[in-house]
Amino acid sequence: MPGRNEPNTPYRRMSIIHTLLSAGLDAVAVVLLGWTTLTAVRARERPSSLPFAGMVASLTIWAAAQFLSELPGVSSGTALSSVASLGAFGAALVLPGAWLVYALGYTGRGIGLTRRRIVILAGIALPVIGSGVVLATGPDEQTLVRTLAPLLGTELLYVFILYAYATYLMVGLARTNARVSTLQIAVVISGVTAPYLVGAAGADGSAVADGWTVGLLLSGALLGGALRQYPVLTGFPKADYVARTRVVEGLREAVIVVDWENHVLDANETAARLFDRDATSMIGEPIQAIVEGLDGADLSAGSTEVVTLRTTEGRRRFQFSVSAVGGSDPEGEGDTDAVARTVLFRDVTDQEMREQRLTVLNRILRHNVRNELDVVLAYADQIDDPELRSGIREGATDLVELGDKARDVEEVMTASTGPPEPVDIAEIGTNVVEAHRTPESSVEITLERPDELVVATHQGVVEAVFSELLDNARTHAAGSPPSVEVRIRGGEDAAAELVVADNGPGIPDRERRILSEGDETQFKHGQGLGLWFVNWGVTELGGELEFGDNHPEGSVVTIRLYDRTL
Repeated sequence: MPGRNEPNTPYRRMSIIHTLLSAGLDAVAVVLLGWTTLTAVRARERPSSLPFAGMVASLTIWAAAQFLSELPGVSSGTALSSVASLGAFGAALVLPGAWLVYALGYTGRGIGLTRRRIVILAGIALPVIGSGVVLATGPDEQTLVRTLAPLLGTELLYVFILYAYATYLMVGLARTNARVSTLQIAVVISGVTAPYLVGAAGADGSAVADGWTVGLLLSGALLGGALRQYPVLTGFPKADYVARTRVVEGLREAVIVVDWENHVLDANETAARLFDRDATSMIGEPIQAIVEGLDGADLSAGSTEVVTLRTTEGRRRFQFSVSAVGGSDPEGEGDTDAVARTVLFRDVTDQEMREQRLTVLNRILRHNVRNELDVVLAYADQIDDPELRSGIREGATDLVELGDKARDVEEVMTASTGPPEPVDIAEIGTNVVEAHRTPESSVEITLERPDELVVATHQGVVEAVFSELLDNARTHAAGSPPSVEVRIRGGEDAAAELVVADNGPGIPDRERRILSEGDETQFKHGQGLGLWFVNWGVTELGGELEFGDNHPEGSVVTIRLYDRTL
């Protein structure tokens, strides 16, 4: 027979089992909520991932505090019990604020900490700080109760208002956005509400798990399931706001606005016409289901690619580019985090066809025609008439040189596609001038240059353009004696200036107009490729080309080069 003070062994055993089961269920809630938080953090590139993670993290802290309070040996009044109670209470107060931040971001209003939002969220902490001040002054029990009761009531009312406003935003989104299902919003709201609702209803502690534990378990299951099933980490700005205020409807190019799950938020009329769909019917569908040919394409912000797409005009080649779209700051303080992406489609079919034709014609000019001209030159030697033989040779040689010039143009344009590098313009000028000072030439070439003039640019293009310009000046120099002056200097605005002046007949006004207008026709064309070559090269370098008159006669050509980003 047990003594009067000997504990009831079966009852004690049941109590221990009850405590362990309750703590185990709390541990499950901690694991579920912790996994959901970690998963959201790992997807932090999504617009709403971090607000969602912050919201679930507060629930995780609540569950951890609940678990701590259920551990054997943690009885009421101990230090650990006080820590657990404060942790649970603090998490319960923070959760509505985190819920509001998530709702603001998810509905496209951004998550930036504006002045108004800082004031709103600070309201959560002020009653807590006030309570701490009251406790620190150590008033009597009656005064303590009389002071803390209003503060606690104000705090509960305040966090309820935050919770209600966030819930209102999410419900409104489900009603107005076809992409967001009502069930999704119901699941997320239930996951946030469960600890409060179930906890208040079953907090008597008589069951194996009290209401707080059951509520936190429900939160973990609902929010974890929502994360796997629904696009809870994206953002859904109003389609008319994004597409009508951020994208010009009248663009000739097709524009489609998508969320971070690649579902369509809106599209302009050009896209609707091009892909044979009504713009409204596109909303909510994956962009790959509307635009045939985008499977496997990278639609991340900043990407660009050329693809073949099926359109109402047949299969066409398009270059698409993707840009991030920022949300709106309600206080007018600028854009906040990206909430969507715009995909712009530019038809490049005709451009690619022109490039292909130019490539083929250039190859024929360089190879096939060159071979035939070599045959002409060989047969020309068999002609007895010296005048006729000379005319044939000169004409054929000019055509060969024209083909070589076309090859040089292609090589220069290819060389300008790489990254810029430090180039000493003064040294290039010396090398090019020395290459044109030949014994056969009677043209006097003078050079004025600094010791060094380094510019970040493309060396091959600078050499080719300078050489062509100097060769053109030397060919047309006709004074007595024929002369060319070369000056290299640093400009006031430009990083470097190359000036070539000759005493020839000058560049005709018609030739200058053609170059400045950038267009040739059957009745208005230049005399060759030389100056076009210089013009294209300077343009590729990001520089400027200027023509002037020399005195008393001749022309002055100035090239201004600017330091390009290394």
